[in-house]
Amino acid sequence: MTAGATPEGTTERQAPLRGSFLYGVVAVALAAGLPFLPFANDYIIAVAVRMLIFIALGQAWNIVAGIGGLLSLGHGVFLGLGCYAAGILFNEYAVPPWLGIWAGGVLSVAVALVMGAMTLRMRGVFFALATIAVSLALDQLARHYVDLTGGDNGLALRFLGNSLWFMQSRTPTPFLYAGLTFVIAYYWITQWVLRTRLGSEMKAVRDDEAAAAAAGVAVFRTKLLGLLLSAVMTSFAGTLYMQSYQAIDPETAFGLSQAIQLQLPALIGGLGTSWGPIIGGTIMILLSESTNWGSTKLGIAGVDILVYGLLLLAVVMYAPKGIMGLFDRRTRGAWRP
Repeated sequence: MTAGATPEGTTERQAPLRGSFLYGVVAVALAAGLPFLPFANDYIIAVAVRMLIFIALGQAWNIVAGIGGLLSLGHGVFLGLGCYAAGILFNEYAVPPWLGIWAGGVLSVAVALVMGAMTLRMRGVFFALATIAVSLALDQLARHYVDLTGGDNGLALRFLGNSLWFMQSRTPTPFLYAGLTFVIAYYWITQWVLRTRLGSEMKAVRDDEAAAAAAGVAVFRTKLLGLLLSAVMTSFAGTLYMQSYQAIDPETAFGLSQAIQLQLPALIGGLGTSWGPIIGGTIMILLSESTNWGSTKLGIAGVDILVYGLLLLAVVMYAPKGIMGLFDRRTRGAWRP
């Protein structure tokens, strides 16, 4: 038996991939079978939908921040653009979300191009500050154009009943499968990025920008490609968010709290990994729902936010590299990249 081979004859590289595939199959089977379990009701399925949406949003943010090293503090910009673009086109012109989702993607690319052209050649916190500035600007624009966006009250979709064409349903089950599709697709996109030259260049720029440039990496182009891909992914997930919740408001779309929420799956699970946002998003939503339930039972307003924050702080303090960082190299090999 040659060095680097397992007793079964597979290489050390093949074994982790097989383990990762097995975990993925089990996770997909559990999510897909949820509506058929005897204890499942609309509330439980809705929680699962929320979980899947935020996992997808975390996966999108992980591309630009975890792999590319660009700290985007206002990434909710692209979530909001996806929500409002699809919602306005549907309400005003009866454009189905299947088409509106592309309008949101194009708009997000345009905004990302402007942001990138202005800030990506700079170093330090300029990009992070730019994302916050754009987020605040769009928040004010959404509040100002009341006839178009609904202003402070937000934009509510016209509900036409169960309709696949208009991506509407009286039950959350269809959105469960839509969210699962997004998570699977984004997982494979993350895997693709990690295994391609683009991913290697993004990680090189993240780790040492000067060394990457000296090695021949086109730093600006690499950063911009990562930002554009992340922006489109976030916008697409935003359209699913809009169709699931049927409404959006400026604070939810562009607010800092929402931007932080979509960062947490990757931060909790592990930046720069394909499994990190999945694990982190699952933990985040379960913590959120359980603390909210406990607060309601106790009748103490705000205790859920306090406990939720303390638990997240504990994760950050004792697992600075995320849940994935808690695994030793041999165990983590079955989950990564």
